[in-house]
Amino acid sequence: MYPDLLKGVRVVDFTTHVAAPACTRIMADWGADVIKVEGTGGEAYRVFGASLGTPIDDDKNPLFQLENANKRDIGLNLKTPEGMEAMLKLIGTADVFITNVRMKSLEKLGLDYETLSAKFPKLVWGHVSGYGLYGEEAARPGFDIVAFWARGGMMCDMPPKGNPPLSVPSGVGDHTTALALLGGVCAALLKARQTGRGEKICTSLYNTAIYASGLMVTSSQYGDHYPKSRYEPSTPLMNSYCSKDGEWFTLALLNYEVMFPKLCKVLELDDGLASDPRYCNVTAVKQNGNNEALCRILEEGFAKFDSAYLGEEMTKHDLTFERCRHFHEISKDPQAHANFYFNEFEYADGSTVQLPATPVHFSTNEALPCGPAPKLGEHNVEVLGELGYTPEQVAAMEKSGAAVSR
Repeated sequence: MYPDLLKGVRVVDFTTHVAAPACTRIMADWGADVIKVEGTGGEAYRVFGASLGTPIDDDKNPLFQLENANKRDIGLNLKTPEGMEAMLKLIGTADVFITNVRMKSLEKLGLDYETLSAKFPKLVWGHVSGYGLYGEEAARPGFDIVAFWARGGMMCDMPPKGNPPLSVPSGVGDHTTALALLGGVCAALLKARQTGRGEKICTSLYNTAIYASGLMVTSSQYGDHYPKSRYEPSTPLMNSYCSKDGEWFTLALLNYEVMFPKLCKVLELDDGLASDPRYCNVTAVKQNGNNEALCRILEEGFAKFDSAYLGEEMTKHDLTFERCRHFHEISKDPQAHANFYFNEFEYADGSTVQLPATPVHFSTNEALPCGPAPKLGEHNVEVLGELGYTPEQVAAMEKSGAAVSR
């Protein structure tokens, strides 16, 4: 059952790839009528999955499905007068227009905020860019690997000192940016309903990266420099250690003085270690090389025990930790399924895939339904019919190239 939080809200989705479509996917999950507008040939993300080894067929395209479920789709050629006329009619019925097309192209098409808001004052206009709308680099293309990870500091500064940049996963910066855009759009919708005036909402992959890394971006201005050796953590209790059977555990023991004695018990370390003046509090452990020394002591302690024992004992002592999981494990994680963090999506051929659900739950705490992502131009007749076009007119548009043939 879909929630009705955004019931009655129509969203025109003129987006590609991940960050902007992920935002509108969540809006669709929340009850909005999201209409994806694609151009001739469809958007490039329909075939991106091949680079990651996933299917890219019309009936089986899990990555496209992940970002575009629950939407309707029309195909228009905006370079034709008829195609643009249909686009403007559609926008005229919408509450929200969201895009990640670069500004120069939007201005050329007349789909920039200034032009559209003059015609449709109530319209909420949302935009995602790589690097922002101002400055010398505003026009640069940017995907999350470059604009979020590389420009945002994480790719270079997160690996241990002396190592090459991270081989980063795709889409993490995109999904983070999608949530930022979603918050802004929903706030603007509230304003529009209260005042009758729309709003311009902009974010970028780079902007979101700076915010996401805000602690490090701020602390680095006070001498907390990166990259660091793994023997130079904030404290040894905020670090990762390897068990006897090769599994890594990450600790997040912020209350150092309280948690250090508990950890010593779990690792069966020397009785006097917890009270050793070199290690018993944060101030002491960060002086005179004590940080590295304790890291190595804890490293040896973890290496004595199998991961099963460590997980059980740290849980028993209420320590904040996690075994570092692999991506392939997560779709099978009982904790994720207990909280409805996945949709089991069934394809037309009967095969299934576990697709991550959008990350907000409401009163039922169930994963929201995951309908099929639309095919290119699948809803041409339906959506254009809502704008007053007859099936014959739609067919004529498809034949002339003003609309994409289904």
